[in-house]
Amino acid sequence: MPRDVLVVIDEAYVHFDRSAYFAGPGRGAGIELHRRYPHVAVLHTFSKAYGLAGLRIGYAIAPAEIADAQRKVAVPFGVTELAQAAAVASLDAEAELAERIAEVVAERDRMREALVAAGWPAVASEANFVWVPAGGRTAELDELLHAGGVVARAFADEGVRVSAGNAEDVDRVTAALAAARGRGAVPADAATEAEGVLA
Repeated sequence: MPRDVLVVIDEAYVHFDRSAYFAGPGRGAGIELHRRYPHVAVLHTFSKAYGLAGLRIGYAIAPAEIADAQRKVAVPFGVTELAQAAAVASLDAEAELAERIAEVVAERDRMREALVAAGWPAVASEANFVWVPAGGRTAELDELLHAGGVVARAFADEGVRVSAGNAEDVDRVTAALAAARGRGAVPADAATEAEGVLA
């Protein structure tokens, strides 16, 4: 990549990536790339692993001239004092962060297993959600999840993104899937697709 082209690496989900984040000193490759190349910027957020989504706070690790340019176009007072205080407090609570991440990762994996067992082709994830490429059955999956009190993000005729949270959240997903199975609402062709994803 030419040095006059800014490369931006969004690491919003890096905490949930078991293959990178906990692999050692190089965890979250973006920061290492920023150190090595003068045209790389890295974005981090407090919305995902830190649980501060409602406060809309994050940060960029960028070359000085890029950071200066960002400040010039930033909305004045775009980050509240409350958001800043919460972010700083979160940085001082690494042990609690690690526990929260471990729980989300475990529940994410359990949720994916439940979806696959129910016949939906859920894809392995390194984020805090599971993607189900349900295609033409997207509305059907979204409806059965809603019927069970689960709010997911459906993309018409593409699939459904189901966020993982705590055990209670995932229990709600598994209950919705079980209720659908009890009504015979299991995709006939999705089990075969799921096997292909897992292979």
